[in-house]
Amino acid sequence: MINFFVAMRQKFLIVFLMFIFFLVFFPATASVPARQQYENGLEAQEVGDWFTAVEFYHEAIRLNEVYGDAWYGLAECTYALGEYSLALSYLDTAEIYAKDKTEILNLRGFCYLGLEKVEEAETLFRQVLSAYPNNIEARFGLAQLDILEGRLSGAESLYLDALKRQQSNRNALLSVALVAQELGKSKEAETYIQQALRYHSSDAEVQYVAAWISFLNGNLQNTEYRVRTSVNLNPKMDKSYELLAAVLFEQGRYQDAIDVCDYRLNNNRTLATAWYLKGRALQRLGRVDEAYSVFETGLSVVPEDELMRTALELIVLETFDIEDSRRAKWAQYHITKASEHEKLYEAAQAEFEYKNALRLDPLNTEARAAYAATLDRKGQQELYLEQLTFISNLQPVSVKVMDTIEAYKSLLSDTLAVRWNVDPFYLDKTRWSIGIYPYGSNVQLLHADASLLTVKAIEQQFSGITAIDAKSYNDFVTYSEAFRLARTLGQDYFVLVEFEENDRELLLKATVYSGRNGTEANSFKFYRTGNDRYAGALRRLCTSISNILPVRGLVIDRNADDVLVDLGTSDGIEVGSELTVVKAGQLYTPDKGMGLEVDEKNILGTIKITQVSESVSQGRYSRKGFFDRMNINDEVMISPEKIEDAEESLIPSVQEISGSEYPVLARMLQEIYLIQ
Repeated sequence: MINFFVAMRQKFLIVFLMFIFFLVFFPATASVPARQQYENGLEAQEVGDWFTAVEFYHEAIRLNEVYGDAWYGLAECTYALGEYSLALSYLDTAEIYAKDKTEILNLRGFCYLGLEKVEEAETLFRQVLSAYPNNIEARFGLAQLDILEGRLSGAESLYLDALKRQQSNRNALLSVALVAQELGKSKEAETYIQQALRYHSSDAEVQYVAAWISFLNGNLQNTEYRVRTSVNLNPKMDKSYELLAAVLFEQGRYQDAIDVCDYRLNNNRTLATAWYLKGRALQRLGRVDEAYSVFETGLSVVPEDELMRTALELIVLETFDIEDSRRAKWAQYHITKASEHEKLYEAAQAEFEYKNALRLDPLNTEARAAYAATLDRKGQQELYLEQLTFISNLQPVSVKVMDTIEAYKSLLSDTLAVRWNVDPFYLDKTRWSIGIYPYGSNVQLLHADASLLTVKAIEQQFSGITAIDAKSYNDFVTYSEAFRLARTLGQDYFVLVEFEENDRELLLKATVYSGRNGTEANSFKFYRTGNDRYAGALRRLCTSISNILPVRGLVIDRNADDVLVDLGTSDGIEVGSELTVVKAGQLYTPDKGMGLEVDEKNILGTIKITQVSESVSQGRYSRKGFFDRMNINDEVMISPEKIEDAEESLIPSVQEISGSEYPVLARMLQEIYLIQ
């Protein structure tokens, strides 16, 4: 009897072990409910509904925690949402239970790309190709590396190589079409997209990419046809509706675009691009008050959308009265941002935000007091006193503030400006006229008219720089059109601005040309990611342009050989600086590059600075030649060495020099890889 029970126990143990073995090595069939949840997740993933897919995959794992395919699907969706570190942790678990290790290695490589671990990604992709030379996905990974490094031709070659192995491969056809389009090979791009349509005409993603390429080529009618086909094939693919609204907007069918935006918002209130495009369409229809309300609501839902905030703030600046109480609401956002920067000891960013707040609400005493404090910390006491005095004229101030004002008045009672009886506040220090022009194409998916908004925002930022008179142009131009306008308007330089973005990155390019002869003088390129990327790019661009412009000023008074010029410490002047005096109107921009040129015969002499304050300086004049030909309002220029020092100081941050030069292309290729 005992032997019977021992035998039964052994049989039970064997069955139990076999059951555990079955669960581990055949998890997909271990639980019918888990399998159903997995298939539901897969279905949601195939249409790009990542959130629903994540929910189903989590449920499948709850029912069967060793379900390798579900772990891998969860990693894919998490990757699609940009959570690369979390996706890697899911892949670690999937690797334990899943059967296909190759696709795990490939996705791990793409996660490393998202985390900017380029070397690790390349190692993985080459490891896969070493073991499986025909693996298409690994070639896609290497191609993505090429795109991130700006090597489009290398990426194109890899995609073509993949096509040799599988001529009907959907991902390869779409990828090579997009890269060819970016390279300017429109005919080749059309050939590849037609080939993709021939093999995969019932695929919504293929129709979408075909629509996008038509959009880039300005074929709006075909774009609408293709994107509506994509919508019919997959009504849940929101990005097709996003593109449909964009093409309707470009066709001038603003009410139709609004209707599509409303449809998207009914499905998901957090879609920033729908709020934004609806507001822009209302602006185009002349319904500015409604546009403001839409932007206001949109920012309450997605406050991090910087382009939408810029659009709203331009409405405030251009249409609201100075006393309008709503100005304070939008200024408060920038006051808060400035305070956050101050806590991190980021003085330049804080000053930038305080200026934005005052631009929106000039009567805001909180912002003005905080801005004044930044000036005081920089040692600019004259400007600090000016701000405090302005506040005291707006409203009653405390005894402490009045005592501070009186103390600074006493301290500054013997400045150069006082001695020469000059009020620095009324000095016109504008020296440079610059045109800001949107260049390239207005084709934007996320934010229509983004380039138009950007040039206007740049103009607003320059309004806080006294030496520069910047004017933006509210229409796209070619180089020749911008050159003609700049020369006609007498602008010293014109800047062609290009803007490109995806949902996580942006690229702002600016090329500076001489308004006199049209030659290229300088160029800037700022790649930004993370929070406040748009504001950061604008700030860096405006700072960079202002820094490369040479310092120039005017002789505003003289007493014998003692001369007063309208340049001070805020312009980089110090005791011992030497300025060249030039006959009025005889300073020119050079034929090439930045700087100033003057004919030797128009140089009148030099000034050696002996005393300096914030806004003006006094120096000793030494004339050139026998006759004293210097007059009030003759010009002065700083030495070329200082100009070179300014150019060398423009060291870009890591955020500005790393990342894709083709953010839209990189993002679209990423999505093609995911939706298979």
